[in-house]
Formats: sequence, C-alpha cells, structure tokens
Amino acid sequence: MDIVRRWLEGWRLCRGLEPVIEYDDAYAAVLRLPGRERELFARSDDAATVDRLAAGLAADTWLTVTTQTGNEIARRLTAVGARPFEEQKTLMSINLNEHPLATAELESNGPLDYARVLIDGTVAAHGMVAIVGDDAVMHDIQTDPAYRRRGLGSVVMGALSRRALERGASKGLLMATTDGVHLYRRLGWLPEATMVTASGDARAVSGDLGAVLTGR
Repeated sequence: MDIVRRWLEGWRLCRGLEPVIEYDDAYAAVLRLPGRERELFARSDDAATVDRLAAGLAADTWLTVTTQTGNEIARRLTAVGARPFEEQKTLMSINLNEHPLATAELESNGPLDYARVLIDGTVAAHGMVAIVGDDAVMHDIQTDPAYRRRGLGSVVMGALSRRALERGASKGLLMATTDGVHLYRRLGWLPEATMVTASGDARAVSGDLGAVLTGR
C-alpha cells in the first residue's frame, strides 16, 4: 500500500530511525528497543502474506498489518501464533488546505518541525511533523494531563499544519490511537485503514500499545 510506505518514511524520521528495509512482503524498521528489536509492516493484508509473516515472528519482533478488516486480521494473527495487542490504531489523512490552522512555538531541524504550547513556562502540549515531499506525517501529539480539555492538541495540530503548508506539503498523514481518532476527526482527518499490531512475545497479549511501550 503506497500510503503505508509514505507514512512509514515520515514515522521513521520522527523516531530517528535508519531507512526501512524493503522486502517483497514487508517493510522492516529497526528500533533496537527491549522487546521490539524490529517491526515489520506488511505490504498486503492477504491471508498468505499475513500467515507467513506472523508464523515467522521472533519474540522481539512486532508485525503491523494495515487493513480494512481489523478484527478479522487480529483473529488470523492469533491463529498463527502471534499475539495482537488489544488496541488497533487508525491510519488517517487530510488535505492540509482544509485543516484548521493555529499558532504555537515552533522549532525546525531538517525535515522535522516541532510545536509546543507553553503555559506559565510549562510545556502543556507538543507534537512534531516530518515533511517528506508532499506529505506531512504528524507524530507524538501529546497534552500534559494537567492541561487537557483546553483544545491544546488542536492548537499543536493547527500549528504543525501551518508550517507543513509553508514548506510545500499538501497531504497530512498520521497513525492515531483510539483516543486520538476523536480529536483528529473533529479537525477533519479521515480514516484510511486500521493498523493491527502483534508481537512474537506471548507475554505481550493484553493492554494497548502505549502501555507496552511509549513513544510509538
């Protein structure tokens, strides 16, 4: 799926990872994290590809399958011996020209831009975006728990979108958590597909991805 490859390039830049390795059936990102040495991103959700990738998962490898049938894929992963996380993420997109814009403190570093909202000297909300050609891949949009329900996440998204447009991007991409989907929908983002992630480690079977490892 072309949209997965485009999102993946921005995601790996945001995380400071090396370029992904391209195989016939998957993209591989090397993270070198405890329990997550590598993550495979399936290039297709067809049964043969999913079965083959899941059956060969090592304990320290994750597999993400982008699909329109999240629950069906989760069942298939389980049947083959992988351990899908309970939370399923959502790949989303938007025409940046239709995104509400805002202003926040910004900092740039190569293809990356960072936005943050300060309240009394405290970073109340922050986020980042990677500009890859026409794409702006949003990542790590967070609001401090003490400052939630004030619309600060929308401010960060609006500031990043403004900067992305200034830098020539026209399409926004992101991977949303279950909670984040609601915010992004209000801003005009549309779901493209469900992203189901599984681990080869039998212990990583409950909870959401954020509970297992932050900074996704």
